[in-house]
Order: sequence, then C-alpha cells, then structure tokens
Amino acid sequence: MCRLFGQHAHPGFDSCAPLCTAENALRFQSHRHPHGWGIGWYVDGAPRVRRGLLPAHEDEAFAAAGREVRSRIVVAHVRDASVGPVRHENTHPFLHDRWLFAHNGTVARYHEERAVRAAIAAELDPDLRARIRGDTDSERLFYLFLTRLRARADLPAASLEDVRRALQDVVALVLRVADDVPSPRPSSLNLLVTDGRLLAATRHGRTLHFTAAAGPYRAFVVASERIGRGHRWEEVPEDGFVGTEDGDRIVRGALRTA
Repeated sequence: MCRLFGQHAHPGFDSCAPLCTAENALRFQSHRHPHGWGIGWYVDGAPRVRRGLLPAHEDEAFAAAGREVRSRIVVAHVRDASVGPVRHENTHPFLHDRWLFAHNGTVARYHEERAVRAAIAAELDPDLRARIRGDTDSERLFYLFLTRLRARADLPAASLEDVRRALQDVVALVLRVADDVPSPRPSSLNLLVTDGRLLAATRHGRTLHFTAAAGPYRAFVVASERIGRGHRWEEVPEDGFVGTEDGDRIVRGALRTA
C-alpha cells in the first residue's frame, strides 16, 4: 500500500499545507508508508521531480520541496514497498517526457508469478519497455498506460477522454492477466496521471477521495485519504474515474463505459 496526492489549482494555492502541515498531511501519512517519497510539479511547463528514500516525516528535503512548489499541478506519493526494494528507481511519481504517474496498490501475483510479469511486459511498446529502470509493477503500469494512450492520440494532444480510455485499458488488462484466478490479495489499481495540462485518477481496490473549490483560487484535489479541515471531500466510487483539464470542470463517472 502507498498513499498518493494530486492537485490542479491556481498557482497561488498553497501546496505545502496538504503535503506537510495540514491535518493528516501526506507527510503524516508517511508514518505508515515509510519507504520513500516523491513530489512532481511543473516549472515553465517542464516537469520537475524530487525524490527521497527516507520516510517523508523524517526527511527535511520533503518539506523543502513542498515549500518550493509553485505550480498549477502537483503530484506526490509516499511509498509502502510491496514490490521492489527501496531505491530511487522504484519511487513514484514516474516520469516520461511531460507525463507523471503514481500508483497506490499492487498487481496480484506480480511478485510470485513470472507469467503475470511477462504478460504485462509483452503489452508494452518496445521503446517504452527499454526505458524501465526499476523493479516495480507500478513502473510497468505507467508504460502500459503510455502504450495504450499513444495508440489513441498524440501524447502532447491527448484529451481527458483519451486518458480515461487508456486507464480503462490498463485496469482491464491487469484484471485479465493477474486476477484470472482467485487470490487472497486481488489487484489494487488506484492510478494518478498528469501531463501538466490535465489531471486524472482511477479507483480500484483502495480508497480515493476528491474535493473541488471554485473561485479565484480554485483547486481540484484527489488523495488516498482526506486531508485538512474545511474541505468537502467526496469518495470516488469503486471502479470510478475523476479528472479535469482546466481545474474548473470536473469529469467524474465510471472508469469503464460501454
């Protein structure tokens, strides 16, 4: 299990509070998810990622990165390592060009069954497969998402609907190859993705919540757990999708559609 956080907001919106100081901030959640952290954001349209291997609550670099962030979009993650050791290459968010990706959960039987690992790897475009640097199921899911997305659209121009359908493809494939036999630990696939324009998330097998505030300091926030006081959080339904392209119009509904 891990915990993730994503925010699409006015650049003046405080990002440090939900990461570091608010009630149940991500830094506090790292007491139970202590195997490293990552924060990704955008500077002049280019992604920037900071990572650490210490628990976020013990690492001043996490708080320093939280204070530095001035960005419409922020993605952060604290890790509880279920697949792969504690190393930078296994720390979320993962980065490819402008895309950032974080995962809360585990692919069923990924560690135990070579066939599950091989089935997922076989679905990746070869050039993306060659970019893998770590050991996690999560990094493979990221490149599976990009494989499916660029089959639908040019990556720089992908729409929120393109992203939803690519995430739907990822979840469907994992359930087909990893959950085809009963398991005491079925796949959990909370996925969070952004390219600096849009922000989208799915829920399958773990808790996920979102909140949205209008006005000059608008903010759309999605997180594994509710953070802070004074926000009206809503739970994303199981197998649900939520996202935005501009921070104002929130799209929500089932991940899988006819």
